[in-house]
Amino acid sequence: MGPINGKQEHRSVMNLNLEEQRTEPRVAVRFHALVSGSVESEGTGMILDLSRNGCRLESSLLMLPGLSLELRIAVPGLEWALTIDGADVQWENDQSAGLAFVRIREAEQQRLDDVMATRLASKSEDGSEDPVEMMPFEFQGLEAALSKDPALAVSKGLGWFAQDRAEFRFRGGSLLGRAFPTCTPEFAAALAESVKAGGNTEADFSLATLQNYLGSTSTDSVLKEIVSRFSHDDRKMSGVRTNINSTGVVSGEFGLAEAWRVKKESLTRWLTDERPAVISFAEQHIAELDRMIVAERRRVEAERELRERSRHEDESGHDHGYRPKPF
Repeated sequence: MGPINGKQEHRSVMNLNLEEQRTEPRVAVRFHALVSGSVESEGTGMILDLSRNGCRLESSLLMLPGLSLELRIAVPGLEWALTIDGADVQWENDQSAGLAFVRIREAEQQRLDDVMATRLASKSEDGSEDPVEMMPFEFQGLEAALSKDPALAVSKGLGWFAQDRAEFRFRGGSLLGRAFPTCTPEFAAALAESVKAGGNTEADFSLATLQNYLGSTSTDSVLKEIVSRFSHDDRKMSGVRTNINSTGVVSGEFGLAEAWRVKKESLTRWLTDERPAVISFAEQHIAELDRMIVAERRRVEAERELRERSRHEDESGHDHGYRPKPF
């Protein structure tokens, strides 16, 4: 038998992948999906046959064997789209393509397995197939709906946070950040009220949400509410300090020290609050910012002095008494 050329080898690998997919149970579905990575970059499609290793995708996008796609699949019952980081095109026929899942995070694989288990159980009970599924809100402009109703946004966000704290920043937190590009007074008031009426979960959710607005004084009302209720919780207080101290990009040698000076001045407004815990926190953190500013200025001045000394030595050619130590 002659040697196998590259195309034959590639076809053999594809066939093996297809055979592996066929050994897994498959269910007929009709899930909407957002598709990126095709020749035309991005578009939509419909997921048809689905298994834990791959699927059949129907789309008007141009898909060629060998391309790797990213899928965000809208599964009814899931708050967030199921994300497949890498789905390689195995074959294509007109507007249909067979995909093999080659990159999927562990948490997403578990969600996919749960979807498969539910669908297989449902199919075994009545043997019927579902019609075209409605897209979840994430694909229907939920951002616009939430942006008009801060109380609803906080309520939905709390639910997402409770479901998966580890992924919240990349899912629910990101969506809330798009719904509220800035922390509006209304959104801040809704978060503060949630902290005031709630417990640890509400406070942790608010701190996670405020990651979208690090360093902004528009979040002060929320942060003060957290301080007033959880001043003895070191982890939460650390989150409050991180939010206050964040400066973003600074410029100039003393840029960071100057940014912290501005932070200190804005924090003096907390001293007029009627709650003792808020006043005590502000006093302590103002003192801490003073120490940080002094330390930062000393660091910059020491680096400047070192640069000047090095420059002078380079220009003069003298080592100012330096002698290498003998071995």
